[in-house]
Amino acid sequence: MAGLNKTDTARDYYAALDGFRGLLAVFVALYHTIWLSHPNTWAFFDNGPVIIDLFFALSGFLMWRLYSERLDDAAAVGVFMKRRFARLYPLHLFMLVVFVAFAVLRVVAHKVGLAELTPGEILPFESGATDGWSSLFQHMTLTHALGLSDSLTFNPPSWTIGAEFCTYIVFAAMMLWRKPKRTFDFLLIAVLVGLIYMALSFVKPDMNITHDYGFWRCLAGFFVGVLAAVSFEKFRPRLKRISKPAFTVIELILIAASTTFVIYAGGRGQFLVGPVIFVFILIFACDGGAVSQFMSQRVFRYLAKISYSVYLTHVIVAIGFAIIIERLTGKLPTGWEGDAWLVLYLTVVIFVSHMTQRFVEVPGGRFIKNWNAPQKQVAKTGSSV
Repeated sequence: MAGLNKTDTARDYYAALDGFRGLLAVFVALYHTIWLSHPNTWAFFDNGPVIIDLFFALSGFLMWRLYSERLDDAAAVGVFMKRRFARLYPLHLFMLVVFVAFAVLRVVAHKVGLAELTPGEILPFESGATDGWSSLFQHMTLTHALGLSDSLTFNPPSWTIGAEFCTYIVFAAMMLWRKPKRTFDFLLIAVLVGLIYMALSFVKPDMNITHDYGFWRCLAGFFVGVLAAVSFEKFRPRLKRISKPAFTVIELILIAASTTFVIYAGGRGQFLVGPVIFVFILIFACDGGAVSQFMSQRVFRYLAKISYSVYLTHVIVAIGFAIIIERLTGKLPTGWEGDAWLVLYLTVVIFVSHMTQRFVEVPGGRFIKNWNAPQKQVAKTGSSV
């Protein structure tokens, strides 16, 4: 979800996968609109939450590709965790402050009579509220995907950030304790991933798993990406020998198969997502066909660049749009009117994300990475994210 920084991407860059990451972030923003538009009615978005698992797998793929030979002692692990914290936390904290401010405004609006309580509504920080002091602490400590709350709180999509950071800890600990090297090691990882998906299928009806078992969902998806990265190392020479026309056919078939899975694999069928995203990453990491070339266009690379901001900022923008629309029209739009508002909404999301990426993500990440760093290292990495 958070992607990589400039130093990382200089080492290992997968243009098509990066393009898909940007496009899917926009899909997530579209999925979370509070009014109806024609895209909201597409069957593809009925099972939309399963898209998130591709983000987890992409993270696992990239972390293995970039760090499998570098996490060999405690010092390297410390640098790794600092870099990942620097990548995730600044924007997460910034948006948490935004949502806390919004929660306070809600309380004030009700106190002064600008808003009325709906049946069953509990204001933030009151007894029984979902957005309270306990959930605030969980967000601040990135523990809000460990089942400590009964629902999503504050910035809803940020549960993935907490889940991903906890997964980084598991990954780093594994690499420090015993880096997988043998075929048996990776078969064991595959079995454990399968067991996680199986266990989740017994406790949840589908893959819409967030605050409760989100960490386990992320852990499984992340290690699917690790398995894809290991397989990519082994099969890339053979895949590279496939002609571009043939590879284009493979990519088109894979796009069709993946879309079909998202549309028709509802309920517990979604727990079979692992093999789908494994093949998806393995093929598109090669950048071998016309689809990969298309997804490598500048527009998708730009969306990938701001995708983390798109992911974390879009909900507050959607809430703001819903409030404004209801104030102006007295109701939430549908149909073509909803489409017009959707275009304006996505435009604002992209603009806001551009600004937060530039003025929050980049300087915030730089500040954390350079904290207590030797002066020589600061000079070398000061411009990276």
